[in-house]
Parts: sequence; C-alpha cells; structure tokens
Amino acid sequence: MKIYLIRHCESQDDILNCYGGCADFDLTDKGIKVAKQYSNQICDLGIEKIFSSPYKRAKKVAYIFNEKLNCGVELIDDLKEINTYGVMSGVNKDLANEIFYLLLNSKEYKEFGYYKGKTFEGGESIQDFDTRVLNAFSMITKSSFKNVAIVTHGGVFRSVYKNILRQKKKIIDIEDVATLEIAYDNGEYSIISMSGIELEK
Repeated sequence: MKIYLIRHCESQDDILNCYGGCADFDLTDKGIKVAKQYSNQICDLGIEKIFSSPYKRAKKVAYIFNEKLNCGVELIDDLKEINTYGVMSGVNKDLANEIFYLLLNSKEYKEFGYYKGKTFEGGESIQDFDTRVLNAFSMITKSSFKNVAIVTHGGVFRSVYKNILRQKKKIIDIEDVATLEIAYDNGEYSIISMSGIELEK
C-alpha cells in the first residue's frame, strides 16, 4: 500500500491568531484555493480512497480533493488533531496569555507540547493521542486499497513520523499540503518521499 499523508490548508485560526488544536475552525479562502490547486497535482496518483480527520479544516480539503479524484471520503475520529491547548483551544493567543497568565508561567506549564510530552490544562495525554493515531493507521492498512490519501493535522504528522516511521529527528514545521509519501508492506512502513516538512538540524 502507498499512503499519501497530507496536511490540511490554512484555516481561520491562523489569521485570527487563535490556538487551534481541537478547536474546529474552517478553511480560509486562501486555504480553499491551495487545496484546489493541489488536487490537480495528485489526480494522477491512482488514489482509491481519501481518509480524513472530521475537523472542518481537514474535511473540507478532503472533499475538495474528492471533486477531482471521485474516490470517496471516509472520516476517522482517530485522525483528529491532538488537543494540545486544552482550555485555551479556540482562544485568541494574546487574550489567552492574559487569561491564563498564571498557569502559563507556572512550573507545571512553563513548557508543553507534543515533544515535551505534556499538553496544557484540559488537554489530551500524549500517550492517548499516539495510541489513537496508531489505531487509525492499523484500520487503514487493513483495507484492500493500494493507494490512499490521508488528510490530517500537524500533530498526527509528528506522531506518525516518530512512532510509525520510527524516525528520531523532530519535525519543526509543516507547511500547508505538506506530504509524506509512505510505503506499507506486510507490517513495515518506510518513507518514499516528503515535501513541505522541516526537520531539526
């Protein structure tokens, strides 16, 4: 099986300067435009099914791709973004820094995030997140498709890169429609190519 892991496009939280995570923001006009352009690039890859996070910013990209591919979209809850920000999800970052100033400056939350192994107050545990991402990939790879696309989020990319592809380097940045092309064969995963992904030096 060949898997094209694709990150969603620009969403409203990016331009509103809000914490995203589990907050369900829609695509911007720019995000829609980029998704439509990218659909032209993947229409000849032989993709037989699109799996997607149910969050709007990923789901809409998947549906835009499907307008070209006409292969169907299946939403999978376990592909949702990690709830890194907990009670700050969906809140403007400047406002959140005022409201949660004491927590953000406490010893407990001075550092948090996927690679720190900790999420903010009310967030999802890293272990639970990694487990559900593994579950999603297990389900997808049991299907009979030879070529699939997965539209999801930055956190899922990091989890896949670390735990499924077993790569040691951390992902620093992931662009809109960044793509990891992955081969899966008899329980083994390997990287074919990747674009739009910045790794630590």
